Order: sequence, then C-alpha cells, then structure tokens
Amino acid sequence: MQSCASCHADDLRGRSTAPSLIEESFLFLWSDMSVGDLFERTRMLMPSDRPGSLQADTYADIIAFIALKNGYPAGTADLKPDVEALKQILITEKRPPAR
Repeated sequence: MQSCASCHADDLRGRSTAPSLIEESFLFLWSDMSVGDLFERTRMLMPSDRPGSLQADTYADIIAFIALKNGYPAGTADLKPDVEALKQILITEKRPPAR
C-alpha cells in the first residue's frame, strides 16, 4: 500500500496515471508472460518516483500480492526474488476446472 496504492489504488484497479493490476486489464498486459518478467519490470520501473528503491524481497511480496488479488493459488512457500525460478512460472488466464 505504501509504494503502490497512490498510483494503482487500494484495490489495484488503477488510476488515470497507472494501469489496473487485476482481472482483464492485468491479463491483457501480462498473459503468457512470466512472473519473472513481471518481477523484473516492476523492480526496474516501480515505484515510478523511485524505481528500484525497494528490497528484492519486497518486490517479490508485491508480485505475490498481485497474484493473490488476481485469484491465483498460493504456493507452499513465500515467493523468492529468484528471477530464473520466477521465469518458469507463466501468467495465464484462469480456466474453470475440467468436468
């Protein structure tokens, strides 16, 4: 909330200066990209007034929060700021369970 809400809003739906980080808007921007791509871009460009100023673990926590708000299942461990490992996780559209 400290670093992101001023631009992306408390509910992550975005403001006039920043895109929504949830639902269709998020998928439009990030579908078929990796969590590593999202992590790297966030780390390099955010917060917009002081890019790269947060700890790597904080950026990983932010990415985990975005995933949670988008309804992706939590893993069994905290998300680590390991870019190569994060690049193995793809951001995909959630699909209903097979019948």
